[in-house]
Amino acid sequence: MKIYLARQPVFDRNLNAVAYELLFRNGDVGAAIIDDPTKATMQVMVNAFSEIGLEQITNGKPALVNITHDILVRGDLPKGLQKLLIPEVLEDVVVDGNVIQEVKNLVALGYKVALDDFVYSDSWKPLIGLAHYIKLDVMALGVAGVKEQLARLRMCGNVKGKLLAEKVETHEEYELYRALGFDFFQGYFISKPHVMTGQSVPASHHVLQSMLAEVSKDDFDVDRVARIIAQDPRLSYKLMRVVNSASFGLSRTVKSIEDTIVLLGAYELKRWAGMLAFSVVDSKPNELLVTAIVRAKMCELLARHLKRSQTGSYFTAGLLSLLDALLDRPLEEILQRMPLSAELELALLTGSGDIGQLLGCVSAYEVGQLEALKSVGVDLSVMWELYLEALKWADVARHSMINV
Repeated sequence: MKIYLARQPVFDRNLNAVAYELLFRNGDVGAAIIDDPTKATMQVMVNAFSEIGLEQITNGKPALVNITHDILVRGDLPKGLQKLLIPEVLEDVVVDGNVIQEVKNLVALGYKVALDDFVYSDSWKPLIGLAHYIKLDVMALGVAGVKEQLARLRMCGNVKGKLLAEKVETHEEYELYRALGFDFFQGYFISKPHVMTGQSVPASHHVLQSMLAEVSKDDFDVDRVARIIAQDPRLSYKLMRVVNSASFGLSRTVKSIEDTIVLLGAYELKRWAGMLAFSVVDSKPNELLVTAIVRAKMCELLARHLKRSQTGSYFTAGLLSLLDALLDRPLEEILQRMPLSAELELALLTGSGDIGQLLGCVSAYEVGQLEALKSVGVDLSVMWELYLEALKWADVARHSMINV
């Protein structure tokens, strides 16, 4: 049975990605349905840790994986993955003596254990003290329900450093639950805008918008792009460092922006300039850059697989689709200042057109909404291969841009 993995980051209070939850799907159906959770979990671990390699999926960070009652009571969890795996005890696990003992065994071996979709009952009390992460579904509970759960948890003892809010949908919710004492966060808020008023936009943001507007044109002016990049020393420096990195395999050192642009060519310049613009924006989690690059590359690969023309436009759409989170402004407001092609603007704002269709498909795949694949007639196994290829490419791109 094939398992199609997706990943969702877990952030700390400073929005640094500290782990990933691995999300799995049954490859035989077009929806998120798993007939045998225990079998699916074991297959996910085999795929992630043996066949694919966790480094490729999570960049070396630990992975949260759902653990069923049967796996716990049988002691089937591998005992040598303490640094790589965070067992996530599902909410439907019956907490009996065997489960409690196995969790104790795992903690004694050095595992960090998470309790998923936690709702207090006395039966769970023995596990609260053992758990390193206690996950509350804040969407399902609501603010009042979350406060009730926190009160009950704190009566059980010290839970500081354990609380994880999942399904956080907006940056405002992140701020709320952070103030309530949560230590970790999971959800789609990373791709939603946090609208701030009364603050000026830093100069680098202006450079960013100007450059992205220029490189998004099919016939952009290379000289104008060079002048824009030169306005921000960080962009200039990073672009030259990327081109001089070993991944490009050049026989000589590039010493100027002009040389860099000539050697890259228009197509590669469009891609790297956009990615580097993301990487120099202050106060944004690195995971936002990684998410944008993976999405952009996957859009391009999917367009190429479907034999669409101008695949670079699909890459650009994927990259620009996270501008709201990058600039803390609604996407509609940002795009008003960027003279994009009509097709690209419609794709970003309404999801329409050929580009919008594939962008929507990739975005849906990221969160496990596999029904969207039917609209483009792509098999799940193909999407999985494209996803892995995008992850590999994004990892190379990320390493080329960091520490410069």
